[in-house]
Amino acid sequence: MRDLAKRRLQENLRQSLKYLVLVFNDFFILALIFLFGALMFWYAQTMKTMPENLWYYRPLVGILLWLPLLIGKLVTLLKPADLQFLLPEDENIKLYLKPMLNYSLIVPTICLVLTAGILFPFATIKARIEPIDYIFAVLAVFLAKLLQLKIMEHNLFFNRKISISLVNIFFLFLFGLGMFKPKSLLIIAGLLVICLIIFVLKPQHAALFDWQYAVDQEQKRKNVVFNAFSMFTDVKERQTNVKRRKYLDFLLPKKMTLENPNRFLYRRSVLRNPENINLIVRMTAFAVLISWLVQNWLWALGLSCLVVFLTIYQLVPMVDEFDDNIMYRVYPIEHTNRGLDMVSALAGMMLMQWLIISISWLITLPVNLHLFEAMGCLVVFSWVVLRLYLPAKVKKRKS
Repeated sequence: MRDLAKRRLQENLRQSLKYLVLVFNDFFILALIFLFGALMFWYAQTMKTMPENLWYYRPLVGILLWLPLLIGKLVTLLKPADLQFLLPEDENIKLYLKPMLNYSLIVPTICLVLTAGILFPFATIKARIEPIDYIFAVLAVFLAKLLQLKIMEHNLFFNRKISISLVNIFFLFLFGLGMFKPKSLLIIAGLLVICLIIFVLKPQHAALFDWQYAVDQEQKRKNVVFNAFSMFTDVKERQTNVKRRKYLDFLLPKKMTLENPNRFLYRRSVLRNPENINLIVRMTAFAVLISWLVQNWLWALGLSCLVVFLTIYQLVPMVDEFDDNIMYRVYPIEHTNRGLDMVSALAGMMLMQWLIISISWLITLPVNLHLFEAMGCLVVFSWVVLRLYLPAKVKKRKS
């Protein structure tokens, strides 16, 4: 079982590296350098004017150190076929899980070290936390992550399941309140060590291994990873699950007679296909983030226009979504004006994107006449791209 775990880890590493090379291309690296540099510049400038030792600084440090606990779940790399072929190895599953747990610690540990390094000046200078206490706080968070993974391993057996969400909330209060007295972090670290010892020294998995639960959890974990990769490249292993989102039903027509078939299908595709709706959400969040980082209405306008264009550009393949559906070809559906039908289906979503970006500008940027001019320019640009560029692109694609 240990050899099987090593082989699967090697295969998973090769697969991850294949996609990471595509994700971290030259353009994305430059974008990351720009965003990280802007963030560090803002951080350095803010540190100069920030008052010292306010009451909420210490719990804020604890909350920010807690965030890496949300990154990374227990990697098992179990496959549906294991339900049959590995079932006789139930007693040896602990040999399989041990290297998996060590592997699962890599990414959270890297994130914790980066977060702790960035926070160190703020924690020691502004929050007045002693460096040795800060080190113990980081150690306590690492132990909490290890305990979290051990609880996830415990849940893979036919034991009483422990809610990971409740565990994370408990750790949030623990580190947030514990930072009021940084010396208490040493006690917290000691208690976490005791909990880990209890998990390690308890009778070795008296309960049977819950294969179906373990496989389902691994499939969910892999889909999250593949969804992250799919933001930048095609992932053939990714499974797309189309589902209804009731909270978006208000965007669908109440009367079917008001919509033609193409417009109705495209509108439902935007709202229910995770690839389409997630793309719009990601690009909108990215526009809000870069607007907050640049802190300049002109740069915010230019970069937001680029985001709007890239959103429309990446949604163009949606026009082919139903071409392989035999019922779509059999029914007497007009195909010549699909570009205009797609424009009508996307108009509401693009209006919402413009509205969210504009509200974020009003919150994060200085409010003046230039800002309202930028909001007007952005809505005009969105209309031009949607009404002129998209139909022309669709017509060229179908010609």
